[in-house]
Amino acid sequence: MLIIISGSAGVGKNTVITKLLEKYNNLKLLQTCTTRPPRNTDSAMHNPYIYLTKEQFEQKIKNGELFEFEEIHQNYYGMLNSSLDQIAKDKENNYIKDIGVLGQKNIKCALKNRAKVLSIFLTAPKDELIKRLKERGDHDIDLRISRMEFELSYAKNYDAIIENTNLNKTLAQIEKLITAKSKK
Repeated sequence: MLIIISGSAGVGKNTVITKLLEKYNNLKLLQTCTTRPPRNTDSAMHNPYIYLTKEQFEQKIKNGELFEFEEIHQNYYGMLNSSLDQIAKDKENNYIKDIGVLGQKNIKCALKNRAKVLSIFLTAPKDELIKRLKERGDHDIDLRISRMEFELSYAKNYDAIIENTNLNKTLAQIEKLITAKSKK
């Protein structure tokens, strides 16, 4: 099963993913590719990305190695075709990843009849997002917040929408969703 976590910048995607990875031994972080520079918080996520230059990423696009990709906040993000095969073949582990709203729909379709997919869209009030972005030292807050409405317009495509203002409550809701999806 692939668990997709999406939402606006600062909504707490990486915090939620880190907590879930700590709790479930059979939950693995799915690596994707990006051109963004590493953040200090990435080490807590156990290497969430394969870091590429823009030229290397564009070469993977030309070579057809990427199932999907998207430019977000002036950086590329994308999933390798081999990652989808890994999810479909692995019957012992579940995978989790934060994925953009455009990639969510494509990945869900690609894994249909191959693997279960649970997609969760996290939200939080705009003022809370701004506060969180400032706390983590983001310098391009206006750029990140400007994308929020676009991302929210895709929330209806997800299996669940959860307001992430209380981490423990959010985690409990997600755990119930994982249990229910696993039984199907």
